[in-house]
Amino acid sequence: MKKAFVFAAAISSFILTTSSCKLSQYSLSEAFSRIMKVELRAQKLLVLNNEPALMDITDNDEYDVLIIADPHFGNENHEGNGPRRENDFFKQITTVDPETGKAIADNVQFAICIGDIAEHGLRKESIEYKIQFESRLESIKTLKAPEGIKIYNIVGNHDLYNSGWTQWSELFYPYTSFYKFETPTFSWYFLDSASGTIGGYQMEALNDAMSEDPKKKIVISHIPLYANNFLYFSMQNTQERNKIVNICANNNTQAFIDGHTHYYEVSDLGKFTEFTMPGMLQVYGYTVLHVNEAQGTYSLEVKYF
Repeated sequence: MKKAFVFAAAISSFILTTSSCKLSQYSLSEAFSRIMKVELRAQKLLVLNNEPALMDITDNDEYDVLIIADPHFGNENHEGNGPRRENDFFKQITTVDPETGKAIADNVQFAICIGDIAEHGLRKESIEYKIQFESRLESIKTLKAPEGIKIYNIVGNHDLYNSGWTQWSELFYPYTSFYKFETPTFSWYFLDSASGTIGGYQMEALNDAMSEDPKKKIVISHIPLYANNFLYFSMQNTQERNKIVNICANNNTQAFIDGHTHYYEVSDLGKFTEFTMPGMLQVYGYTVLHVNEAQGTYSLEVKYF
C-alpha cells in the first residue's frame, strides 16, 4: 500500500509540477535526459590510497559508518517535505547516552552520502549542504576520527539537473563518481548510477576490479537494484541489473547499499543483501553501519531524528 501510494504521489507530483511550469527549475532540456552521460563521468575506477580517515583502522577494529541519503537541499517545506532538521540530527549523534557514556558519533570512523544532495543541481544548494552538513560533520572530532568525520559522496540523479555535474565534481570529495577504497577486511565500491544506468565502461571496470579483489565487498549506489520490488524507482534496464547482481554475487559482495526511494527497504538477493536507505529530508532518517573487521561482519541500525 505504501509503495502504491508513493508511486501515485510521484505521478501526481510530476503532473502538477509540469502544469505549473516548475519543471523549468530542473532545466527542461535535462528533465528526461542527461547532457553529461555516465560514460563520460565514470570511465575509470579511481582507487583511493593513503586516506587519513582510514589509515588507523586495524585488522581487529570495530567502528561505525554514518550513512545518509537524499538530503535534497533546496526542496524543504514543499512537495511533501518538512523543514530542514540538521540541528536535530547533530544533537542526536553528539548527545552522550547516560547508560553507555558514549555518543553515536564517538565510534564513527567516516561517513557516506549516497546522493541527491542538491534538489535542482544548483551550486547554491550544494554550498548549503557543505555549510549546514558537511562542514559541521567534519568538525566533530573523536578518538575514531581525530581530524573530524570525513564524508565520502556519490552523485544522485537530482545532482545532475541544470548541468550540475560540473559543479558537483568540483565541490564534493573525492571529486569523481566511480571509486573504491579498502579497509583490512573489506573493499568499498562506489558506483555512479545517477543516470539510471552504470554504462559499459563502469560495468567492465567493476567486473575487472572485483574479480581481482579477494576481499569482502560493500557496494554503494544511488539508484537501487530492486528496493524490495519498488521497481519504478529502481534500475530499469533488467539486463544490466542482472549483470550487476551476478558480478556482485560472484565476487564476495556482502551488502549493496543505496537510496533514491526515501524509504528503508531490505532485499534478499541470495549471496548478498540490498539495503535501501531512508531519506534524510523526507523521513528524517539515517543509518549507522556497524563494521567488525576481525570477524568480517557488519550490521545496520536505522535511526530517525
